[in-house]
Parts: sequence; C-alpha cells; structure tokens
Amino acid sequence: MDLMLLMLVAVGLNMMDMYMMMEMLMMGCTVNTMYSASLDNDMMGLMYSLMQMMMAGVESAMGLSMLVNYNRMRNSEEMENE
Repeated sequence: MDLMLLMLVAVGLNMMDMYMMMEMLMMGCTVNTMYSASLDNDMMGLMYSLMQMMMAGVESAMGLSMLVNYNRMRNSEEMENE
C-alpha cells in the first residue's frame, strides 16, 4: 500500500494531491512503527511514533492553511478542481 502511494506521488496530479498522499504515507509508517514498538515493549519506539504523529499534525495544519490562503487569493468559495 505504501509503495503504491509513493508511486502516485511520483506521478503526481497536483501539489495538494501529492501533499495528501505523502501525509497518508507518513501516517501508515507511524502506525507500523507503533505496532512493532508495542510488540517489543520498546518505549523509545513509542516515543518516536508520538513525535511522528506530532509532526504529522503540524504538517496537516500547514497544509490546511495553504489551502485556505489559496482559496482566499482566488476569491472563491468553491473547492473544485479546474
């Protein structure tokens, strides 16, 4: 699944699609890291996963702000592709 998302990012439709696909890829890796760390009772792995999730939250906030600013610059209320 992650390899398919990475290939779609490489082909790329537009910037927002690539951003969303990379975000999904990062969340998939985070879940995988959390699962493997919980199997081994590895506290450092769980802390690393927590840091990954915090970074993903920051990236999501930045992506949302870019989307809002893009729509403000276009003076448009619609969220359609052109």
